[in-house]
Amino acid sequence: MNKNVDERLLIGASWYPEMWPAVEWSQDIARMNELGFNIVRLFEFAWHRFEPVEGEYDFSWAVHVLDLCHAANIAVMVGTPTRLPLAWLTEKYPEVLQTHANGKRATHGMRKHYSVYSTVYLEKCADIVRAMVKAFGNHPAIHSWQIDNEMGGADYGTEAQRGFHTWLQRKYGTVENLNGAWGLEFWSQAYSDFRQIPMPTSSVGSTEIPERHHPSLIMAISRYNNDAWTDFIRNQCHVIREVSEKPITTNMTPGFGMNWYQHNHALDRVGHSLYRDVDHYHWNPMYFDRMRAEKPAPYWQLETAPSWSAGGKIWNIHHDARGIRAFTWLMMLMGGSMIIYWQWREHWAGQEMLHGTLVTATGKWRPNKEAMKQLSKEFESHSEWLLAHPPISARVALLQSNEAAWAFSIDPTDENMSYDARWRDDYHVPLVQHHIWRDVINEEHDFSQYKVLIIPLMPILKKSTRARLRQWVAEGGRLLLGPLTGFRTDEFTAFTRHEFGGLEELIGAVSALRFPAHWQEDIITVGLTDGTSTRTRAWCEAYEPVEGTAVANYNGGYGDGLPAMMENSFGKGKVITLGCMVDEKTYIALVMRLLNEVGIVPVAAGSADVVVIPREDGYGVVNLKEEERTVTLPSTGINLFTGKTVGPELSLQPMETMLIKTA
Repeated sequence: MNKNVDERLLIGASWYPEMWPAVEWSQDIARMNELGFNIVRLFEFAWHRFEPVEGEYDFSWAVHVLDLCHAANIAVMVGTPTRLPLAWLTEKYPEVLQTHANGKRATHGMRKHYSVYSTVYLEKCADIVRAMVKAFGNHPAIHSWQIDNEMGGADYGTEAQRGFHTWLQRKYGTVENLNGAWGLEFWSQAYSDFRQIPMPTSSVGSTEIPERHHPSLIMAISRYNNDAWTDFIRNQCHVIREVSEKPITTNMTPGFGMNWYQHNHALDRVGHSLYRDVDHYHWNPMYFDRMRAEKPAPYWQLETAPSWSAGGKIWNIHHDARGIRAFTWLMMLMGGSMIIYWQWREHWAGQEMLHGTLVTATGKWRPNKEAMKQLSKEFESHSEWLLAHPPISARVALLQSNEAAWAFSIDPTDENMSYDARWRDDYHVPLVQHHIWRDVINEEHDFSQYKVLIIPLMPILKKSTRARLRQWVAEGGRLLLGPLTGFRTDEFTAFTRHEFGGLEELIGAVSALRFPAHWQEDIITVGLTDGTSTRTRAWCEAYEPVEGTAVANYNGGYGDGLPAMMENSFGKGKVITLGCMVDEKTYIALVMRLLNEVGIVPVAAGSADVVVIPREDGYGVVNLKEEERTVTLPSTGINLFTGKTVGPELSLQPMETMLIKTA
């Protein structure tokens, strides 16, 4: 199969046949056929069944499972089982176990307890993956491969520390260069040898720790850790590609410890695990927007609960059948082509026995059987149209940055500085709720397809990014810049000549004053030249105009009377710079101002609780609330789920989904 082309929409579950007698496998597969499932994820936790003794492999049972799936027309995603180092492996090679920041090693019996820096573990991973692809890598049932499972975590053992020192030496050349780049004369922190450099936990950065390690050191550890994970992924991909041409993916997780933008460069498809509940379904589009933009192919949803979840306590994620249908179609309509529910059959032993599944340990059906059958039928009925009519290309992009998340963890501006929550709630969710079609990209992305870029909360803007932004704006781009953007160097230090390191040319101003609004939120306001005003919070920048024009001023506080926002024409383009956080109304007004200049309009009007996805010759529409909602589209169309003419105004029942063909 072409790695960028899907032949049908896929729906299925993760299944662990190694937990069950072989005589029950056919019955499980028959049940999958009954639901209309056409894919299953296998083997991601099966290392012990494959290699019970070092170097002695048994894949006959796995080939039998693959044969059964193929006969039932169920495709297989094969997971590499490297998330769970074996007991014989950890006993014989204890160095493969992860070492925590306190110096204690992880113990066997959990998962994610290996060291990504262990040479032995990397070799053992390559060995088991190579043995798998040699045994069944070209089996006709195999659709794709998944590397490991929900990767993440850091290690502070001997090999990790040695590797870190080597990484630093390769990057800086000499310890004197590192001392200079990080400004280590402050607090007499300079080193005379790379081996002296400590490797403290990179999660340090809360306001409760007043004397943290050097910010540039923590940033370097985070970068080093992510480089190691990228190498881990690449190594397994290389082994698989020696035999198989099937696409390779893995399942990202929410959060910003792992730089998935970097890791996904090594993979063919973008995949994710998501367990957001109905009350927070509006948080999901940020993930779908970024996955859709990251690869020129549909993304894959590799995990969500088929009902409730119990990764610890139980929570009823989707509430009922309406919820699972709304979640599934939201994911698909925004650019996906596969969903795999976790999991198929209830564990009869071990962790997460209370997790929602489709079948119990005794073989009885659990909730949502009929919902799954309906979804499977709809997938089959509408695969051809959906794959031929993908979401339209966005012309607006919102930048997201792992390094920004690390930066605000290391050096928070205030006690409530959560990059994840502020980026999502203040900058992404309002775009979704105002029906502004957008992508979520990182700073390495090609900017040329976009007419409007929004770049908030990014302390570090790399030199290469600044140069590309300058060219993009000069050629006609509209940029909404800030707040808290571009005031740190690539080394996470402050600029010493100009506060924004040359970004002043785009801003059209220089810094006049930098100050906190902390404990003065009720005093400080920002008045715009159009007569509106907004409150602000946290860290504020005031400007001294050079080429640009002030479009707002501070009232009250340290910055009283100084410009709080700038507008600057640069070449054929324009930059609006926010010196502070603003309310949603002000933010959307500024976004719309830039959109109007380049002829972009929202894709719909109406309820903020309805997500509208523009596709070629149609729309996907999903009501995320358990109450009726109304939204208006630009035209009428045919709801392909019912065959009825609908629109332009749509009244959607609770959690209702529509697939509308307009041409």
